[in-house]
Amino acid sequence: MQKITIIGWSSGFWEWLAKFINKSFSKKVEITITWRNIETLEKVSKNINCKYSTNNIDSVKDADITIFAVPIWNTAEIIKNVAPHLKEWSVVLDVTSIKKAPSEAMKKYSPKSVLVIPTHPMFWPYISTIAWQIFVLTADQSNRNDKRYIFLKNFLEKSDAKVIETSSIEHDKMMAVVQWLTHFDMFVLWETLRKLELDIEKSMNFISPIYKIMISSVARYLNQNPKLYSDIQIHNQEVLEVHKVFMETTNTFNNYVKNKDEVNFIKTVNKSSEYFWKQAEIWQKYTDKIIYMLWKQVEKAHKKIWKIISIQNIYNEEKIEWILEKIVDNNLYIKWSKYDIDTWEIN
Repeated sequence: MQKITIIGWSSGFWEWLAKFINKSFSKKVEITITWRNIETLEKVSKNINCKYSTNNIDSVKDADITIFAVPIWNTAEIIKNVAPHLKEWSVVLDVTSIKKAPSEAMKKYSPKSVLVIPTHPMFWPYISTIAWQIFVLTADQSNRNDKRYIFLKNFLEKSDAKVIETSSIEHDKMMAVVQWLTHFDMFVLWETLRKLELDIEKSMNFISPIYKIMISSVARYLNQNPKLYSDIQIHNQEVLEVHKVFMETTNTFNNYVKNKDEVNFIKTVNKSSEYFWKQAEIWQKYTDKIIYMLWKQVEKAHKKIWKIISIQNIYNEEKIEWILEKIVDNNLYIKWSKYDIDTWEIN
């Protein structure tokens, strides 16, 4: 039986990880979770049938696999304190969004015989399957022939996850653009709307499908832990260069507008269009599909007025089947109760 220790710190991913491992490997593993709060530990360990400890060092001494699932800001420090006590010939992973610092810390402070596999699961801990989810593995090239690394990679791929193998430096450079730039852009956008004192509810009366998708995307990030996003921005060394280019580009477009420089505005947009034209066509089809699916739900609902309709909650899979009385502002009225069409799927 494999002994696995998950070093946790804040709520969220470590708990999902323990549940997922238990579900995937059942009686083949013995899981120990660590955290600061004893009441939370007792509750979680009971729910997912695993052991718990408040002592990180003691919990890793006999562990065949140790996983650091702690916040970005203190990952390296916790690894420094715990890694020297890892079991010889064991495996150590981390699941943070930045790879360079934890990778270096695990290699520096772990016993030489320990296999280091820095990992970035790129999804939120609210899913029941890892199918179609992205896992970035940044193990050194020399470790990728190890049978334990191959087992992990094969398991993820057989579970239909998308596995990306790269270096920790390349990972952080790529994330600074594809993840951190988009976060930065969204938070600046939302703060701009707040400063303009925009009435969001009123703006919905003027809404287009693309505007709704954009606002929904921004709100999705606002509804998460802001500490995570501040850590993502602050602790990646590659981010500031990306921010610099972003600010310069923002000022460039601002000057176009102030100077009524239509020629250069269009010229710059055309440059981007030429650079991204292949991807832009694909992305447009993606948003077209989202808009089409939303429209089909509304169309389907209108055809069901005063007929029996079957709806299912997309979060908890609750089902309701009854006569649809009316639709007002994207709300379905069934049994004199209101159901948001964005929360309920029409079957």
